[in-house]
Amino acid sequence: MNIIKQIYSLNRGVILGVSIVLIAVLAGCGEGAPATGTIGESVPVRLGTLRGPTAVAFAPVLAEPGELGSESYHLQADVFSTPDLLVSQILSGSIDVATVPTNLASVLYNREAELQLAGIIGTGVLYLIADAPLDWDDLRGRTVYTIARGATPDILFRALATEAGLVPGEDFQLEYAADQVELAQSLIAGRRTLAVLPEPFVTRVTEASSELQPALNLQREWTRFFGAELGDAGLDNETGRSGRASAQGYPMTALVVTRSFAAEHPAGLSALIESYQEGLATYAADPAAASAVAASLDLGLDAATIEAALPRLNMTWIPAAEARRAVEVFLEVMARENPASIGGRLPGSEFFLNGSE
Repeated sequence: MNIIKQIYSLNRGVILGVSIVLIAVLAGCGEGAPATGTIGESVPVRLGTLRGPTAVAFAPVLAEPGELGSESYHLQADVFSTPDLLVSQILSGSIDVATVPTNLASVLYNREAELQLAGIIGTGVLYLIADAPLDWDDLRGRTVYTIARGATPDILFRALATEAGLVPGEDFQLEYAADQVELAQSLIAGRRTLAVLPEPFVTRVTEASSELQPALNLQREWTRFFGAELGDAGLDNETGRSGRASAQGYPMTALVVTRSFAAEHPAGLSALIESYQEGLATYAADPAAASAVAASLDLGLDAATIEAALPRLNMTWIPAAEARRAVEVFLEVMARENPASIGGRLPGSEFFLNGSE
């Protein structure tokens, strides 16, 4: 991809934001109609993605809708502000490929949606923010603020604290803010000094207050306690550079595809994945220019914030076959804390798409 071309070829706006919300109860699922086309026609690849880090990862692809890889396929992309809006489009058959929280992919699978996990595109964006360096034992007797009781940040933090030998609610207290915006503002104002936050709010808070810092990288702590490292062909977690390495973190965000599209148009899926990987490479090659492209897409984030947050966004591509064990461990932990968060049971082997390299 030509990053300069991207900057001058933006032709559509998208509405974006940053919240990851668990959906425990979903409407009945219908089987989606596959994208179709006759000989000589270009087949649409209908992509749905979510606001926030996911959309930042896909920004280079979103900046160039249209022909995808060859004349055989073209991209039609929509970005949604909340998971429930995206889910409704998935269930109506209006989307062929989507980016969703991995546990939501499991929920959909368990509601008999005809979806498969093609790969992992994000390995976590959660950090414990504090006004001084600390470890788990330093939480004893303190109050940690987080968001969305029973949602991913809450479940993961509880699970990690338990593995560290602490009992949430006894060794330390948890209190919940209305959302990450309110929590970030209270940190910046000095009303709170200890909180679990996702990017890009981590960058916003630490840049606004020199007294605050990412005290615990929850992705690193996940790997420390639960293992199951992920193979990584995206951006290195620490440096922001591309290259093959073992990724620390948990399989937070998945790329899912309808069974019909995967079976009938594997070349279209491969073309989308290839374009996505090329987009990741633009961030490594020229972070400033790539961040400017993302900001121009009206993601609700300015270019400077995106660029500063890149090393902690943990954008990647890990095919389903390589990510399977890590996904299973992640879903097992989620289910232990809240079975409804994965749809009540672990998905079967057919949940994982083969050949999504």
